[in-house]
Amino acid sequence: MNDVARRLVQREPLVPLVAVEDFQGLNREVADRSLARSGRVPNQARAMANAGELGGAYRRLFEDMSTYARMSHEFRLLIRYKVSTLNTCLYCSAHQIKYMTQEGVSEEKIANIHDSDSHPAFDERERVALSFAQWMTEDASNIPDDLVERFVALFTPAERVEIAITAAAMGCMNKINDALRVPLEEASLDIVGTGVDLTRIRAAAE
Repeated sequence: MNDVARRLVQREPLVPLVAVEDFQGLNREVADRSLARSGRVPNQARAMANAGELGGAYRRLFEDMSTYARMSHEFRLLIRYKVSTLNTCLYCSAHQIKYMTQEGVSEEKIANIHDSDSHPAFDERERVALSFAQWMTEDASNIPDDLVERFVALFTPAERVEIAITAAAMGCMNKINDALRVPLEEASLDIVGTGVDLTRIRAAAE
């Protein structure tokens, strides 16, 4: 476990973590479904509950995106993990590793996400989608024409929209979690910092 990463994800959050038993309205509904699926309510949901129905609507948006997605869960998890590591979001990257492990995603893909353009563990559709997600994250207005051509050739219009929504939504969650210093749950501390370039965030922990 990386000590720098651990210190960062255990800082005092900017908002209190609302007790699950105090959830109401949309927050209660989404939390109940989360408990039914996984037996837990993440700290991110507890932080969002401070905003009442707005926080619940935010959480339900992500739930709905998962419900109506057409692409495989593994494919979307890879995009979410790629974006989270690029944004150095320790909270989200750790969560994506947990989800990918449960889904049976190969360790090779998890370990080589930064080399997804060339590593043999990734197929062509994964390479192009992950490259597109990287450009969206780093410089969306200047995605290279050759990548755009490959992207359009490999994916249907519906898939292109889904990839873009998945990448953008993950980036939004990364920023909210990092800005509010949402603490990582104890169960994920063993993998915190995996896949993230810690040299980009080391100063914040010192």
